[in-house]
Amino acid sequence: MNNTNNGNGFGTPAGDRKAPDVRPAEGGSSVRSGVPAENGGNVTKKPAVPSSDVPNPVSQQPGAQKQQAAGKVQNASQGVAAKPQTPPARNAQKAKLPPKADATVAIKTQQKLSADTTSKDATKQLAPQQKTSSAEIPKGKGKSARAKKSGTTEAGNTVMSLVKCMAYITVVLIVSIIISVFVILAANDMYGFVKSTDPVEVTIPEGADLDDVADILHDNNVIRYKWLFKMKNKGVSDFKAGTYTVLPSQSYENIIAEFREKIPTGVSWITIPEGFTTDEIIDLLVESGIGKRERYVDVINNYDFDYWFIDELGEDWASDGRIYRLDGYLFPDTYQFYNASSEETVIKKLLTRFNQVFVKSYRERAAELGYTVDEILTLASIIEKEAANQSEFGDVSSVFHNRLNDPANFPRLESDATVVYSIQHETGVRPNLTGEDLERDDPYNSYKVDGLVPGPIANPSNSAILAALNPKNTNYYYFVSNGKQTYFASDLAGHNANKAKYLKQNAE
Repeated sequence: MNNTNNGNGFGTPAGDRKAPDVRPAEGGSSVRSGVPAENGGNVTKKPAVPSSDVPNPVSQQPGAQKQQAAGKVQNASQGVAAKPQTPPARNAQKAKLPPKADATVAIKTQQKLSADTTSKDATKQLAPQQKTSSAEIPKGKGKSARAKKSGTTEAGNTVMSLVKCMAYITVVLIVSIIISVFVILAANDMYGFVKSTDPVEVTIPEGADLDDVADILHDNNVIRYKWLFKMKNKGVSDFKAGTYTVLPSQSYENIIAEFREKIPTGVSWITIPEGFTTDEIIDLLVESGIGKRERYVDVINNYDFDYWFIDELGEDWASDGRIYRLDGYLFPDTYQFYNASSEETVIKKLLTRFNQVFVKSYRERAAELGYTVDEILTLASIIEKEAANQSEFGDVSSVFHNRLNDPANFPRLESDATVVYSIQHETGVRPNLTGEDLERDDPYNSYKVDGLVPGPIANPSNSAILAALNPKNTNYYYFVSNGKQTYFASDLAGHNANKAKYLKQNAE
């Protein structure tokens, strides 16, 4: 829009002129809003370049606006570009706030200034104290003192560590020595390394237990540590009463073994001769180190073996004076036994062998002859004992069968062997029979009792059993033997003649 030139180059009266609006350009330079025309006439105003700076709110007050406008007009009339003044950032920020926020901004600004002042005052108050603390220790001396103190502390720690280490080593050595001495003493007592070899006699009473044995040995200076002896032999019992001679130099194990039943090891081969009595078999086994006599007797008479021939004997097997229930059934043979075998095991092995030998045909033959198995065994045992050798078994068997088959004329067997059996069982010694012995009132005295005696008088061989089952067919009723040869007769006259020969031969 063109303005009218009034002689001063502007169409606006001087009193109404406003100072030219000078704003910084975007590039940081200022731009004049009004430039005199070259012809001194009309002036063309260029559009104001937008600026990012916000006008100072103070300049917007009425008085300031007039003063600013007058400045702009003056600068424009003189053709000089006014140098823009960039307001401080704080003012710029305040300019962005609306007029209503002035009071709030002022309060916050005042609070911030107050806080800054308080912080500075506190810093000033602390500064002298810090300086004083720093001034108390000179710089060089402080480092030296700290270094000296540090060295002293390290030296003290090292000495303390050495003391602790030495104390620990000392304790360990003392404990080790004590333990070593104890172990040596305990081992010496347990194994008798350095102890007396003088024999000591001790008596173990009936029913003594481990505590009793330990007390007895300790009181007799055989052992030193009762608690160790009991710990080593914990659970051991069944001590055999008696008087024993032991050595302190023996080990605990050997000492206590003296007071207990010996447990054999290994195996043994034992041959039971044909015709051995039950007593002789028991003695043979015991002498071989297998079992005890009392236990064998109990097993033979009472143990509940599961065999058919024992069942046939019945519960009243001893009612007629029988000595051993299993007489005749302990089959003679060669056996292998573990030395630690029980009595039940040994007897069972002998019975099993008999069961193998006395087969079904034997039982049938016995029944055919009219005898029980036990009666056949009784007869076989007498044959085994009376015959001089096996070649005579058939003839001897015929004598007894003939007598048994003619009880009216020969009611008794009149066998010396039956009387010997009874006396030998009582005394343990084989007797030389006398006339008095033949008069004994004894169920095994076949001179006094009719028929067979209560049971077998020995354990017969298979040959004797077969002879009892199959006697020879003879008319013999008598015989006499000198142990080497047997003489048979069919009547008493012939028998007396044979006796005369027998006596004559013995006299020679």
